[in-house]
Amino acid sequence: MWVPLRAAGILSAATLLAVTVGCGGARKDDADVSTVYIGTILTVDAKNSVAQAVSVSPSGHIVAVGSEKHVREGLPADVKTVKLAPGQVMAPGFVDPHMHLGPTIVQDLMGTHNIAPCLPPPYESRNPQQCARVADVTSALQSMTVKPTGAQNASEFILGMNLDPSRQPFVAGRCGTTGTATFTQRPKVFLDACVSKERPVLVLDQSGHLAYANDKAFAAVCGGQPKCAVPNTVTEAGGGWVTDDKGEFTGVLQEAAGYAPFMAAMGKSNLAVLGQIDPKKFVAENMPVVAKSIDKLRAAGLTTIVDGGVQGRKQLEADELLTQNPDTPLRVTAAVTFDTASRDGITATGPGCDPSADADCVLPKWLGARGIKLWVDGSTQGCTAKLAPPISYRPGGHCDGAGEGRADVTGPDEVVKDLQPYWTQGDWQIQAHANGNEANRWIVAALAKMQLRKKATQPVLIIHHTVVDESLSADVAKLRRGDYEVDGKKVPALDVRVTHLIGHVAYWGAAFDQMLSPGAGANIDPIGWDRKYGIPWSMHSDSMVTPSHPLWFIQQAVTRQTWAYPDFTKSYVLGPQHRAPVQEALRAVTIEPATQHGLQKWVGSLEPGKVADFVVLGANPLTVAPDRIGAIPVVNTYLGGKSTAK
Repeated sequence: MWVPLRAAGILSAATLLAVTVGCGGARKDDADVSTVYIGTILTVDAKNSVAQAVSVSPSGHIVAVGSEKHVREGLPADVKTVKLAPGQVMAPGFVDPHMHLGPTIVQDLMGTHNIAPCLPPPYESRNPQQCARVADVTSALQSMTVKPTGAQNASEFILGMNLDPSRQPFVAGRCGTTGTATFTQRPKVFLDACVSKERPVLVLDQSGHLAYANDKAFAAVCGGQPKCAVPNTVTEAGGGWVTDDKGEFTGVLQEAAGYAPFMAAMGKSNLAVLGQIDPKKFVAENMPVVAKSIDKLRAAGLTTIVDGGVQGRKQLEADELLTQNPDTPLRVTAAVTFDTASRDGITATGPGCDPSADADCVLPKWLGARGIKLWVDGSTQGCTAKLAPPISYRPGGHCDGAGEGRADVTGPDEVVKDLQPYWTQGDWQIQAHANGNEANRWIVAALAKMQLRKKATQPVLIIHHTVVDESLSADVAKLRRGDYEVDGKKVPALDVRVTHLIGHVAYWGAAFDQMLSPGAGANIDPIGWDRKYGIPWSMHSDSMVTPSHPLWFIQQAVTRQTWAYPDFTKSYVLGPQHRAPVQEALRAVTIEPATQHGLQKWVGSLEPGKVADFVVLGANPLTVAPDRIGAIPVVNTYLGGKSTAK
């Protein structure tokens, strides 16, 4: 018997049975069935059907989905059967449509030098004492374990990771410092005082768009001198080294291009740096650490991830090498930065075969690289999102003086110049990082211009889409349906989709309320407008920026609950008009991200012909209290019908 979701507007049980039995075309020969799974099955198909059973072939394909009677029809009585325990449910394996795999793994190497602030209580695993040590900027810096400086290590860098001044408040007078400058105004002073003055210090911001360096670090990059000209490689790639009104470096480094020379100065002896400079060697030589990090993703219910912003062939080869490990429990696809794809002569690749059309196809774990990535602006919490009236950074807040932020490009025309070659080829999927409303307008304008020149037939993805005004959502909708105009010419309809870093809401919501123009914080990651204007949306982690935990994503989208740092005593709903229904939020971590990356024929829902990638959960996210969704246990994940549990 079928279980209808009438509350979600799903068809009646009888209608569902009639519609779904034939779904996916003719069923395979019954001899191809190796296992039948019985229980509550959330298929996440077009009707959001709930089934009783699913059968899987020896090659890992789904054969049939439906009632137990339908799925068992014609099968031998002794076919292997797995029954879910009471209360458990099966769903498609979760998909993270945008994360950074290398930095996520490196983060696990950092130990006490990973100085990220604690998460709100529903999501945090560290104890109160650990959280207190990283509650504010200076205590976080002091928590880094630094061995005494001697002649043998005087030039060795001290590297910290995941500092976040937008959530870790600055407390004046710590570490013996004096004066009125805050950390973000002159971080090098506090790195000297709180970490080390004798050795070069580099601390990466959790946003990934900023870093902080002391004078010794600048000297290491500048050939022993305290100051030098900013390299062209920095400025040409949109990076910068911030100076004060006297022309002195403050210690703030903007964008990855800005801190790349400092990472290079460390040398490959630092494992974290090796992970960036020679990622293939890092993976090959550190597989136990890598495997432990990857297993955290599996334990969160993930079966497919997208490594977004891969910088060149070396990182791409590292991803492929990782998936060749027989113990890797994930499928991986990648998006390559537009500049390194050109530099390294990288061409678009895909899975290689289609299980729904080829019965002998066994979908590989390495799904290739089909995405091209461009950064339009920086980080909202890093004060570098590109904003425009009526939204700006609020005077007196954390981003005081940032005004309308900054961009990595000069405008839509530069976006077109960077992306047009890949658009013209037609075999790349275009992806653009845009946080601020002006950055989002630029990418919409650029997409329209390119679509006028050559009509694209596959989805285009806007990543983050964080600070948005409603008119922008309306423009995205116009572009989707073919009503957007450029110089009086209607642009052919373009399948534009968005993916939200939904952790912005839970972890940064209260901070954004204070950082942005009044009212703008409530409209970050505006799922309500996505739904109003028919814009398909998914949710991602941007890991290492936030943990990749899709059940948390669902809870955050459904509740819009936010907390004020550092003590979390203040909690409230941020923009209740943007809360999402649970069923839609489930689709936003399964079939929608799969569709955004052209993988919907293989993964994202449980339907005949697709591969049997699924997750078993300890409770049903559609029926538990919304504020308990994130606490649902992940019992197991399956790749091609095989358990990935160790």
